[in-house]
Amino acid sequence: MKNILLAIFAISLNLFIFVVPAHAASNPNLFVSAENNQFENHFSGSMVVEVVIRDNNIRDTDQGKGEPDVTINGKKLRMVQATDGNWYAYFANVDKAKIADSTVTEPGQSLDFGVICDRSTPASIFGISLSDTDGFSIPSSNCSGTPDPAMNNVVRKPRSINTNPLIPTGQIGLDPKAWPLIQLFSFSNDVIIQYNAAGGTQRVTLQYDDIPNISMITDRELYPANSEVFVTINDFQLNQDPTDEDSWTFNIESPVTTFYQAFDNNGQISSADGPGLVNLLPDISDLGFKKNGMFTINLNSILDLKSNSDQGETITSIDDDADDTT
Repeated sequence: MKNILLAIFAISLNLFIFVVPAHAASNPNLFVSAENNQFENHFSGSMVVEVVIRDNNIRDTDQGKGEPDVTINGKKLRMVQATDGNWYAYFANVDKAKIADSTVTEPGQSLDFGVICDRSTPASIFGISLSDTDGFSIPSSNCSGTPDPAMNNVVRKPRSINTNPLIPTGQIGLDPKAWPLIQLFSFSNDVIIQYNAAGGTQRVTLQYDDIPNISMITDRELYPANSEVFVTINDFQLNQDPTDEDSWTFNIESPVTTFYQAFDNNGQISSADGPGLVNLLPDISDLGFKKNGMFTINLNSILDLKSNSDQGETITSIDDDADDTT
């Protein structure tokens, strides 16, 4: 399983965390993105978790089908049908999502969750009730439904919602302006996702806690002169978006910094060189990271830094002030 491709070397060190495919384990229809043997089903911080129901009994996209009965710790998790016939939901921890969103300085950049709405928002606004949640986020500029699809940067490639005119949107009548919808819940320790299917209950238990088995390895122990060093970091918490590759950029020299999505997955500048580039290091602990979430190298006089295809720029700027260039 490839979690991370680390691009060595650049002044700001950039890496991509590849989407880890959800797997069903013993469940034939329930798929959860954070279910992962390598990290013992742990997730943490503001990570968004994707839940997918793949069930041929409710797969038709041109005729009405009942919403699958899915719960998270006993609370209803609203499922939305996509154009592929499968049903999708995204959820995250409400407190950490709010912290992540509060760090954003430019809409649609860094850890932007969009706008976070209260659970008491009338069902008439977005077409469905979300009263079992502790809030929800939508890619909109306010909770009255004004669209602004650029405002979500943590679920960048959701499946397209089913808008077949023969049925309610998404089979449940969700306003498409609210998609991707991220449902927010308060939880700690065990997080139980349960699909109450006609043939029996299917269940995945996650642990919301520090992620075990975080590691870093180099491609070899001895390096001849002028060779390149490749480092692999295995840290599931860096997988914030379950639908797309995550890009993390670290400045390894003073000032030590951590950026999310400074570059996109084509190595092109995303939030870099603009007001949307946010150094997350001051908030790294509040975001649920412990000793992870930062990266440093003691270069001495042995190592040189260079750009590569995953990060073509060797210098990024926090804002227009030259003093803030790293």
